[in-house]
Amino acid sequence: MRNYRHISISIILLMLMMTVMIGLSGCDSDAPSDPDQSTSTLPVSPAEQSGEPANGMASLPISDEDIEKAATAHKDITRINQNLQQAVQQTENMDERRKLQIKANEDMVRAAESAGLDFKAYNHIMQQVRSNTQMEMLFQEKLKSLE
Repeated sequence: MRNYRHISISIILLMLMMTVMIGLSGCDSDAPSDPDQSTSTLPVSPAEQSGEPANGMASLPISDEDIEKAATAHKDITRINQNLQQAVQQTENMDERRKLQIKANEDMVRAAESAGLDFKAYNHIMQQVRSNTQMEMLFQEKLKSLE
């Protein structure tokens, strides 16, 4: 049986991250009013919420290089999540927990970007890895090569 644990965790984290960031995009009165100046909000279309790729991304081929970038981002995102879980367990204050989650979400987006992918592309690749056995095997190889 294939091990989807790491991939599932990543997708769940990404969905949680998108939900939190969308909720926060309208809550911060200090946030820039110009949408071009805001880099932390990631709009989600109804198709993305249902798990279906938007804007024809399903038809776009995913290169070996993009899978490698996703593996790099996944490794960093997993580390960020583990650190977040430890910090949340040590914090009883709900406001502090919220701040930790927001910072972790921002760090996860930056991890995808520093690997060379925007958040939507990373999410799309992870969905494909989860649904395509051949792509999953390639992804697992890339993860192993990063160890």
